[in-house]
Amino acid sequence: MRNLLTSLAVAGAAMSAPLAASAADVPYYGGGESSYAAPATSASNWTGFYVGGHVGYGTGEASEADIDGFVGGVQGGFNWQMGQFLAGVEADVSYSGVGASGLVDSYDVDWLGTARGRVGFAFDRFVAYGTGGLAWANAEYEGPVSSDSNTHLGWTLGAGVEMALTERVSAKAEYLYMDFGSESYSGVGDIEPDLHNVRLGVNYRF
Repeated sequence: MRNLLTSLAVAGAAMSAPLAASAADVPYYGGGESSYAAPATSASNWTGFYVGGHVGYGTGEASEADIDGFVGGVQGGFNWQMGQFLAGVEADVSYSGVGASGLVDSYDVDWLGTARGRVGFAFDRFVAYGTGGLAWANAEYEGPVSSDSNTHLGWTLGAGVEMALTERVSAKAEYLYMDFGSESYSGVGDIEPDLHNVRLGVNYRF
């Protein structure tokens, strides 16, 4: 009987040793100096080149006429991240369905483009940024007795937020206000378009 009890005690000690070692490896989340939190997910690194595409909607005015329509295109740029501060440059070009049609005439913004700087703040997988720079638009007027087209040069200012979906792919939501300079059109005179542009995009970072 004594040998049986001794054997059971030795077996129990052998079985409890691995359990005790495993328990020692379990993180303790209570108070006190011995507690520690689970490691946080590392923040995304935004430095480098990127390319992507976007779709959106624009609405505004061309002199006294209301204009609106679909916008879609491509963009590319480069980011520098220094700590949580981010600076970058971006250029884009968009096909535009923005325009207005009357009974006897029409005005259409066929293409849009910008060249902008970006300054933002990076936190975890997100970047919130402001952006501004040059903007251009190619537009066409068609009337009952004449038609004409022009390229408008102006400026743009806006803001957005971008979120890293994977190590290389990110999605963004962006608002841009575009103010284009006035150009003279044959048969109708000066037209000066401006545009509020809201768009969603996806970028691939190299």
